[in-house]
Amino acid sequence: MNWRNCRASLHSRPKGCHDPVMKGKASSRILYYFLTACIFVAAVLVYKAWWDRYFRLRPELAVAEPAVLSLDVPMDGVLIWEENILVSPVDGTLHFPAGRGPFYCARGDVVAELVSASGKRQVKAPAPGYFMAALDGSEGNWSYGLLWPGSSRLPVTGPLEFLEEGTNITSGRPLGKFIPQPQPLRCVSHVAKAAIGWDPSKRTHLEIRKTAADLSFRAEVRAVKDLGPTLKIYITLPFFSAEDLRSRNVSLFLHAGEAKGVMIPESAVTVTDRKKVVFLVTGDRSVAVEVSGRPVSGKRFLVEKGLDPGDLVIANGTRGFEGEIRIW
Repeated sequence: MNWRNCRASLHSRPKGCHDPVMKGKASSRILYYFLTACIFVAAVLVYKAWWDRYFRLRPELAVAEPAVLSLDVPMDGVLIWEENILVSPVDGTLHFPAGRGPFYCARGDVVAELVSASGKRQVKAPAPGYFMAALDGSEGNWSYGLLWPGSSRLPVTGPLEFLEEGTNITSGRPLGKFIPQPQPLRCVSHVAKAAIGWDPSKRTHLEIRKTAADLSFRAEVRAVKDLGPTLKIYITLPFFSAEDLRSRNVSLFLHAGEAKGVMIPESAVTVTDRKKVVFLVTGDRSVAVEVSGRPVSGKRFLVEKGLDPGDLVIANGTRGFEGEIRIW
């Protein structure tokens, strides 16, 4: 067969047929790419395993620092005081020469004026005390006899509604209330029994704070009632300011004591078999140690038992382990 016949035979092949040499080259190329990809993935996995082991053996550490924590327990309650409602003596337009209060006034001080067709009538303070041209709807229904019995939650009063200057009122309508002074400012509150760990009825005074940042003051214990998980406490506060009259509901803090121990990051504590555990580093090894304590503000944990000042722990307890580590 001459070359013309060979060329003709190549052109006469049916469609779909391929040269075996070309198929072999394509298969070799695919195999090459596949093996290259496998080598790359294997290299990445080996590097990642080395990197993970490197950091696993060199975890971030935290030092247990000595600390003394003041334990202040939230103490929500209601204030109790004696009060009298002042009423308008005539029909007229209401004015408050000294403002709507609350403010302190002496006996005989003018707290309100009524301007009517017959002239001006003054309303004077019947005794030393606080005046406030506002009502909250609980006047006459708020007393120790109503609040102390029972174990239900303490009531919440409505907001104060101040009378407006220049209001037209009729005779006998309330124009404000008067709180005689001096008188004790009393408080009934609920406190979680487990949070304090001791019996307030065995004490004559309690240490109270208005806010966590304030200095504490001594409040006289008048009565204590055990309600199971909570205690109902009746106390007398040592002060009575005009600002206390703005709400009958109050939030205080009971100083329950002090907790001593060491402070570590809260992240260092993990739970294993229902136990709080940290990984203590001694020498070139880490060991799981059970601890007891409580979380505090700032994402910290106060360890009261299980660690000593200066101990090193793995800062991330969820990634901690027992075994060899490298500190340096």
